[in-house]
This record gives sequence, C-alpha cells and structure tokens, in this order.
Amino acid sequence: MSAPDVLTQAISDAYDETPYISLPFSYSSPGNLRAVASLYNLDAPALNRARVLELGCAAGGNLLPFALAYPEATVVGIDLSPQQIDAGRRTAEAVGARNLDLRAMSLTDITADFGVFDYIICHGVFSWVPPEVREAIWRICRDNLAPQGIAYISYNTYPGWKASDVIRDAMILNTFGAETPQEKVARAKDMLELIEGGLWHNNPLRSALQLAARQLRGQTDHYLLHEYLEAINTPCYFLEFAAAAQQAGLAYVTDAEPQVTFPSTFGAAVAVGLNGLSVNAGREMREQYLDFAVGRSFRRSLLVHAERAEGMLDQPEGGAFTRMHFAADLTAQTGPTGQRQYRAPHGVIDSQDASMLALMEGLAQAWPQSLPFDALVDIVRPLAPQTPADGLATLVIGHLVALVQANALHYRLEPAPYQAAQPKPQLIPGALELLQQVTKPGCQVGMHNLWHHPVTPPADALYRYATSQIDGERSTAELRTLVRDALTAGRYPHPNGQSYKGARNLDPVAQEVVNSLLGELRRVGLLLN
Repeated sequence: MSAPDVLTQAISDAYDETPYISLPFSYSSPGNLRAVASLYNLDAPALNRARVLELGCAAGGNLLPFALAYPEATVVGIDLSPQQIDAGRRTAEAVGARNLDLRAMSLTDITADFGVFDYIICHGVFSWVPPEVREAIWRICRDNLAPQGIAYISYNTYPGWKASDVIRDAMILNTFGAETPQEKVARAKDMLELIEGGLWHNNPLRSALQLAARQLRGQTDHYLLHEYLEAINTPCYFLEFAAAAQQAGLAYVTDAEPQVTFPSTFGAAVAVGLNGLSVNAGREMREQYLDFAVGRSFRRSLLVHAERAEGMLDQPEGGAFTRMHFAADLTAQTGPTGQRQYRAPHGVIDSQDASMLALMEGLAQAWPQSLPFDALVDIVRPLAPQTPADGLATLVIGHLVALVQANALHYRLEPAPYQAAQPKPQLIPGALELLQQVTKPGCQVGMHNLWHHPVTPPADALYRYATSQIDGERSTAELRTLVRDALTAGRYPHPNGQSYKGARNLDPVAQEVVNSLLGELRRVGLLLN
C-alpha cells in the first residue's frame, strides 16, 4: 500500500473508530446556494428535481433534510467511512428517504462517468485530506458539475487559524504515545489547561492562544479529535484557494453567507479602515484584506464554471430579493428601556423604525413558514401610506439587508416546504420515524427541520409520547385526550414532574401540555403547519 493510501486508510479508520452525529448545515443546503447565487445574477437549477452530491457526507445528516423535502430529487452522498455510510443507510431506510443514495468510496475513485450534479457540497473535508484528495475535489467540481451548477467547499483559513495551528501542534505533541481516542482527548485537554493558565505573561502570543483555548473548552470530544488531532489539517489563505479554483477551471462567487464578505457587516471601524487599502483592489483581494481585519478562520465558498464568471455581478443585487421568499426565527420581547425588540438565534435585534418592527413581527408570526416579498411590502404599507410602490420595495429591501447582516434571515427562491395552518397538526416529512431512530443507541444522524437546522427532540417523556401521536390524522382535541389518559393512568408524569395518576378533570391540564408542545414544535420547525 502506497504512503497516500496508508494515510487515507488511517483517516477512514479514525472516523470508523470515533463516529459523530451527522447534522445539517443550513448555509450548505441547495436552497441557500441557489438563492445566494441569484443575488449575483447566476441561475441555478430548481430544487424539486435537483441532482445533489455531497463529498464526505458522514452518515448523511446534511443531505437527509433535502432528500425528505424533495422526494423527486436525486441525492447522493460519498464517504470513506463504511461504518458511517452503513449507519446513514439504516436511518434513510427507516425514515423512507428512498432518493438518498449513500456510498462508501474514496473521492479519488469518482470520475466523469459518475454523473453530473446540479449542486456539489463538500463541507468539512477540504482542509483535512491529503493533497491528492484535494485535487480530486477540484476535479469533481469541474468534471461532475452541471453547466448551471453550484459547488460549495468549506475550509480552514489563515490568518484566523494561525493561533489554532500552535494549539494543535501542542496538543498533538502531548498525545504522543496515547493508545485510544479517549486518552488522546484527555492529554489534549491537559495541554489546553497549560495554555489557558500556564503561559508566561510576556509570551507575545499569550492573549491569542488563551482565547483560542477557551473557545475549544466548549467543543465536543469528537470535534477535538477530528478538527485538531487528525493527521492532516491544512489551512490556507483565501487568495490561495481562489487561485487554485481558477486553475481548476472554476470561478469564486461569494461566501454561502455573503454578508460576511462585506466590511460593513463588522462595523464602521472595519469598513473605514479597509476603504483606503482596497479602493483599487479586485474583489478577491478586498476579501483577503477583510480576512486579515476580522481574523477569519473558516470559509464557505461558492464556485461555478469559469466561463460563467463574465455574467456574474461583482456585488450582490438587492433587487433580486423581490423574487424571493423569506423567513426568520424571531421572538418579540421587551428591551431594558421598555422598547420592543426581537430575539434571533444569534442575538437581539433593536430598531426604532416602525416599519422594521412590523416586518419582524410579520416574520415572527409566520415562522417557520416563509412569506413572499409582496407580502412583506403589504405589512409595511400601512405605516407608509404615501410612499410609492418602488419606494416601499426599496424600504423593505433595506430592512431585509439589515436582517441578513444580523444573520437572522432565511431567503429562498422557492417557498418553504411548510404549509399554512391546517385543522390537524402534522410533523414535517420523516420526523415521526426519525424521532424513533435518534433515540436508539448507535444512531449517527440528528433531528432536523426543513430550514436545514439541527433540532433537539423533546426530552420530556410525556412530550415525546405526545409527539409520537402527531400523525396528521389526529386533531388537537384527540391529542389532548391521549395526554389526559396518559396522565390519569400514571404512564407519564407532567413535564413539571408532578404525578396526576388517578386524578380527574384533567382536560385543562392536558390542553395546556398539548398547547405548549405544539408551540415548541412550531418554534423549532418540526411542525409542518
């Protein structure tokens, strides 16, 4: 066996020995890639019959939401680990994802004959494989990508990874001689303790190393193993990646979250500081300057065939929003001074603009469904009755851009697969079956919603039982009866821990449980209607 083959086998064995829960990443979903590309005047194939390939798919958790939402699409996942592929196949079969094809094979074995795909996703692979595998990734993105297709590659970048390089070297040094993954992690954590509390006060890297070490403290053991203790982890500068893409016959489009490519997202000081440096620079050079300014350590780049670059916009066109649908997970709350504000997954959004507050309230009420652009215009129209139609559209686009910069907005060319309110509650496709799978030992796929978010299933026994009864056929009243009978019989305690065994007149208590459960399922996006 050649040296590269030995290294490749070692990578496969490491993932077989220490598998991890395969989860979705919303920014890599085909729906997001298609919408982002459209901002740059790039068309991409519709989702309902799209052909999707993921390189390094683990157990398929990043593909499963799409496969279930679009049963007529063709979805293929490739991974070197037979153990993870087998686990993913079992889950796909159990939840009825018949269009999800998972294969255990090396990326280097994929040729042009493997087929053509509209979307090629390579998340968490590029920086962690030998050079010949990286070359295979470039080749696949060129030879197996449809003419109108979009490729996505994520990778570690400098300068942000410079401090992490030092920490990685130190942890690997301290794991020398460790015989098990658990022993490796324990020794790596010992080194983190030294870096956090035992560095000399005049060490010029002290603050950067301590910050990076503190951030690692919250990570899981499998993250430490596969991100920091693997045999290979090769970050690069963005310009190096862009040059390699060009050499492979591909063109860089933007980040899967394009707002992170603009200095204004990071505040006025960054924007002003970079203005002089980058005024005469090309877009890729401007983004490299920005990486230095923000210390970026990770990128998620979209690529197309090089010949499409000529028709691609240098800056995203906000007018493209008028053709889209939008959703946001927002919760209204009262701020410290009594003002209304909205809590999003990544922070709190304040605004003094009445139309912005109305738009956020409309999105909050609709979640997890999406609203078309015209519906958002209708929401703000009463607050600006004298504003002409084009002015209203400009106003709404400005609000949407602000929500994008706050990392609080989902936007798609297609409506979300969620439905308007129906008389009987129903879970998203495959959720009922997947809920049964994720509670079994050895399941390597997590729960998800249709926005490609990982979801934590209900932990309470009564909630879990009631969720298992939501089949689209039972009404809310019937669910209440089931919950009431379960409480009366003493099969499950109330979520607050209280036993109601033998109690009577529990309909109000059961209704409160059902209402609370349905509200939570809707909030996390597991409820279809």
